[in-house]
Amino acid sequence: MFGNRRNGKPDGANDIGLLGTDSHFEGAIRFTGTLRIDGTVVGDILSEPGSGSVLVVNKHAVVNGNIVSDSVLVSGRIEGNITALERVEIFRAGFLKGDVRTADIMIEGGAEFEGYCHMQDRESALLSGSRQPPALADGKQAASASSAEVSAERAATG
Repeated sequence: MFGNRRNGKPDGANDIGLLGTDSHFEGAIRFTGTLRIDGTVVGDILSEPGSGSVLVVNKHAVVNGNIVSDSVLVSGRIEGNITALERVEIFRAGFLKGDVRTADIMIEGGAEFEGYCHMQDRESALLSGSRQPPALADGKQAASASSAEVSAERAATG
């Protein structure tokens, strides 16, 4: 069951998780597949390297924390560093304040990016060990998001 592949994709590659518009989550999130953020996240968002993961930060979303995902699509606001094995895309409505490590980046006209970008190929990213953001060194427990589920301790504020 674990580690099996469906249609040539790693397990979890077809999962879709959602953090809705009025949602507020504090803590680290671990996910597989695709995770769409429409609300607010304060904490790191992490996925396993090479899993085919995609993080979508929609227009009204706010993320304050580091991100590790194969691909990151930004239309909302992110304050934190991004490590993306495959690609980072910052769209017109997107705002990113933080450093980026990726193999490919696209910044649409009108997007805001304040930080440094380090371009590296996919193999270097896998070997470098840069996939673990320093913010997890504090020993906090990570949440797990898979399918339409975001589970862990939640801090509801407002």
